[in-house]
Amino acid sequence: MPHLRIILILLFIVLNTISVLAQEKPFNIVNISPDGSKYIKFGMNLQVWGRYSELNPGSKVGTTVVDETYDVVIRRLRLQAMGMLTDNIFFHLQLGQNNINFTQNNGPSNAPLSVMDALGEYHFSNKLHIGGGLTAWGAGTTRYSANSSSSQLTLDTPMYQQFSNTSSTFGNRNLSIYAKGYLGKFNYRAAITNPYRNTTNNLGLDSSISTETPRAQYSGILTYSFLDKESIEDAYHKGTYLGTKKVFNLALGYMTQAKAMWHLTPDATVAYDDMKVLGFDVFYDSPISQKGDAITAYAAFNNSNYGKNYIQSVNTPNPAIGDNTLINGSGAGFIGVGTGNIYYAQFGYLFAKSDNLERKGRFQPYAATQIADLEALDTPMTMYELGVNYYTTGTLGPKFSLNYQNRAVYDKTLTGQYKQSDRLGMVVLQCQVSF
Repeated sequence: MPHLRIILILLFIVLNTISVLAQEKPFNIVNISPDGSKYIKFGMNLQVWGRYSELNPGSKVGTTVVDETYDVVIRRLRLQAMGMLTDNIFFHLQLGQNNINFTQNNGPSNAPLSVMDALGEYHFSNKLHIGGGLTAWGAGTTRYSANSSSSQLTLDTPMYQQFSNTSSTFGNRNLSIYAKGYLGKFNYRAAITNPYRNTTNNLGLDSSISTETPRAQYSGILTYSFLDKESIEDAYHKGTYLGTKKVFNLALGYMTQAKAMWHLTPDATVAYDDMKVLGFDVFYDSPISQKGDAITAYAAFNNSNYGKNYIQSVNTPNPAIGDNTLINGSGAGFIGVGTGNIYYAQFGYLFAKSDNLERKGRFQPYAATQIADLEALDTPMTMYELGVNYYTTGTLGPKFSLNYQNRAVYDKTLTGQYKQSDRLGMVVLQCQVSF
């Protein structure tokens, strides 16, 4: 039955596309009112990776410990529909799957499409939209807590901004009720979330996620736009506009959940810690020449408190397996989240359009880095990336990306602190098809 539903959805999209193209309208939008104020919009995104990874100590492929591997990954698959059904009612439905690779052994039959977004909203005015459902509107504290995967500048979004939420599914989606809207040059999002319960008990002297019934989680982001306003139609922030807008935003966010964490005291009693995360970021995207040269720049700061010495490995998608005793996580993971301060920055340059009208492709080299100055680490964890995007049509949509990532690897000392022991790398070639 799941496969039948997928086939029907795809068939509907194809038939709709043919019908709309025949009317010379945007091929993925169906207007249900003459003025276009009521509509249904369809979308799709597929990202396929070919990857080489140097693996963390203790990583296994099958039952064999190995130090490197090659794999092919369906990083993301998305099918979605959204739109205004009346003057006030908006909906968003998205099906998808992440991280299908050989570690699943039996293939994608074990990974059917899942519901990733399912929400409804009532629009009182531009100043207030109230909604609820499975959504990323309450995902976290910074821009890429909820990212538009089809428009990322770097190969992947800074995943630590989604992993910072210890009680979410698919990295950044939860069952929430939320409010959003525009207030002059400000836009805001605020949510109350019913978190998922952690089922893995790692209770020890260092803080970990409690397995008790979770309390409500509260989050919000306030953004000020100096230049063009960004759309708040859906929850997901674009990573680059390819010079089609002039955007300069400052944002401040928070997320908190009472007694989300716990640890053992020296006398073996259980103590609880609140999860508290603050975020501040700045985003700039603008053309800088008449021919279309453009720059994209982003920087973020998070102050996170999850309790004593809490750390979490960022590893998406995982090219290997391992048990939960591995310090850096298995595969190509790195310690990217924990109690302390986290800094992140990325910069990209989009080259101008060609004077030759037959040459539509455009290059966009980029660089990014994350620094995690965490309580448990002897020295800050540093990760950096270098890469380039090639947009085959010169616009968002079909593109190829080549990315190199280098990360710090840690060992645990006799005193209980983590000390850097090595640096390892990963190379990925991505093909993305989307509309």
